[in-house]
Amino acid sequence: MSTQKTYRGYTLDEARAELALWKEAKRAAATGQSYTIGRKQLTRYHLAEINAEIDRFTDIVNALCSGRSGPFKVLARELNQENNNMIFFVFCE
Repeated sequence: MSTQKTYRGYTLDEARAELALWKEAKRAAATGQSYTIGRKQLTRYHLAEINAEIDRFTDIVNALCSGRSGPFKVLARELNQENNNMIFFVFCE
């Protein structure tokens, strides 16, 4: 039975998904749009909070990736754009 490694309560896949959400929120807020995560609506006035969450989830992804052997880095790659929504995936190398 395989157990997924967690850090601060998140698996790597969950942390990647959260990081992608916060990056999408930042793009929306930076263009003056609002973005909702859960019950919280964020606007450009919340950029400091959004940046803090991006930093937090980047740290979690980095910590989970560091369990692999050899050097690693976290990359965000834009793969697709539909309806002005960008999709980002974070890879550990």
